[in-house]
Amino acid sequence: MSYKKTEMEKDVYVIKDLKAFKKIIMLLDGYRKLNVEDFQWADEEVSDGKLGNKFARDWKEIRKTLLKFARIAGSQKRFLNLAALQQILFQIGFVLSAITVLLMTLGIVSFIFQYKWAKLIPQILKYLTIPLVIGLTLILAGPPLIARKLTAELEKYYKRKAEFLKESNIKLKKMVQKMIYSLIFAIKNNKIQVKKEKDYEFGLFNVDYEGIKIVKEPSFFRKYYIVTPAT
Repeated sequence: MSYKKTEMEKDVYVIKDLKAFKKIIMLLDGYRKLNVEDFQWADEEVSDGKLGNKFARDWKEIRKTLLKFARIAGSQKRFLNLAALQQILFQIGFVLSAITVLLMTLGIVSFIFQYKWAKLIPQILKYLTIPLVIGLTLILAGPPLIARKLTAELEKYYKRKAEFLKESNIKLKKMVQKMIYSLIFAIKNNKIQVKKEKDYEFGLFNVDYEGIKIVKEPSFFRKYYIVTPAT
């Protein structure tokens, strides 16, 4: 998409921390797609001054919208259950990954040093390989499927709150667009430095903004676009 130079240069933010800036772009854009998530980490980034004073002032207002989303979603038990299940799967995934790495490490060590207990490793792997593969498959596929289910449930619920969605969408889109303009302005005026062009890439659930170029389309495991500023 193109962008308007005059708009871009009107009232941009100072980008002090590019990584934090891109993460908050994705956070705000995600709420437009009902990707409701905890934003305490963003509060901390803003409080630490990583996004500058001008952004901090605007954040106070936009976070009120995020809180409304969170309160509505938090009042519905089925949403909380789905979110809890998603977190449980993530935790199980970490445990299974750790077990897998441990067994592989033990196998390598036993092979190199020819320990007496080395003969036990193949037996352990024989009984655990299939459960581990099944478990890891569920962990990889489960959270994305639950995320889609959660979004679908939220969409049904928010259909009854059309006015709130409309107003929130306008506010969030305006804020994200301003952040994209700020990023483009910083790049064009050498306000930020990166080691490689890929460092400018960030994620978006919506692509109805000016000044972005799509790098990658969404996939089964990634429901958002990878974009880069169109400078």
